Amino acid sequence: MAVRFREIYEKTHELYKLQLLAGRNGMDHVVGWVHMLEDETIVSRFSGQELAVTTGIKAKEKNWLLQLISAMKKNDCTGIIINIGMYIHEIPPDVIAWCDAHDFPILVMPWEIPMTRVIQDYCMRIMRRDQKDREVGILFKNIMKGREITDSFLSQIQPRFDAEGTFRIFCIRISYGVEETSAFLRAILKLENIFGLWQDGKKIHIPYLIIEFDDFYALMVNNFPSEAADELVAQILNQFSYFLQNKKLSLGIGPQVSGIQNLRTAFRRSRIAAKMAFQTKQKVINFDEMGFFKILFASDDTAILKSYETQMLGPLKEYDERHRSNYLETLRSYIENDRSLIGVAEATYTHRNTVNYRIQNIKKILDNDLKTAEDLFPYQVAFYIRDMKL
Repeated sequence: MAVRFREIYEKTHELYKLQLLAGRNGMDHVVGWVHMLEDETIVSRFSGQELAVTTGIKAKEKNWLLQLISAMKKNDCTGIIINIGMYIHEIPPDVIAWCDAHDFPILVMPWEIPMTRVIQDYCMRIMRRDQKDREVGILFKNIMKGREITDSFLSQIQPRFDAEGTFRIFCIRISYGVEETSAFLRAILKLENIFGLWQDGKKIHIPYLIIEFDDFYALMVNNFPSEAADELVAQILNQFSYFLQNKKLSLGIGPQVSGIQNLRTAFRRSRIAAKMAFQTKQKVINFDEMGFFKILFASDDTAILKSYETQMLGPLKEYDERHRSNYLETLRSYIENDRSLIGVAEATYTHRNTVNYRIQNIKKILDNDLKTAEDLFPYQVAFYIRDMKL
């Protein structure tokens, strides 16, 4: 879990004589790094979640501070600490009002407190937390891959995670080029903020972890309220809106499981859902709503699936290619309409006699009477595999 500004502030405000002037509602944002900032022109180079510390050396320039913090807010920075007493002695009321209105924290500390001391302290705290998160991420990754859950593992994740509680995994699969790396990293950083802030100002504080795999990210939540799952999905899609709009994102939602011993199951099923979303070019797939596709996408041997599809549907596909017919779709409609010729006729806008003629030909080509559900089921499975777009 990332370091929040409020967490650092509460632990250090007495040590550094920090005073929060405005933007209290933004104190739950993540602090990704701390920079000394005297020139607003470099703000455009920030990637998000930066905390700035400044002496206000340019304070004599008209509206300099307001322009600086508005630029920081635009670039998703976390807040600013001003070293007052030399170049700036008080914060203008319009700046305070702007920060409160935009939930952008602005703090002051006396000039005698060295800026470098604060920056070094905060950066060390961030690095230690990042290192701890990486270590915990490796532990959880091993559990998701089937490693044994040991007492040592449980002792290392406590008290941050509730091993007896519920777990759920959201599998985020994104394809992006080198030129889109910055947008991707910013989206990941914004995703962190979801767990410090929530819609309508309602705060949530739940254990979570974002784990990087080879071609996707797994967002694991612990004791997350199931009724808020749809809202969390909406939040994720909002943070990755750029990739969503460019059809480069697939999101798989795993089932909620009880107890960390079932975490691997939750992980595998979220990957299956993401795999289906990716291959069928859908934005979001919930494993619990996949139906028969749960079984098909759980198979790692796609060659067998493809072979089965070819075996069952190949004769009709070849016939369609030779005669420019659409027997494949006619058979599919026949299955979907429970062998009703009238249903197929209505669904395909085709005369009933024409449908009957085509069905009789299909029976001959397949050497199957297609009379019972058992006759049709193998072809229904083949169509499911076809929809997987292997």
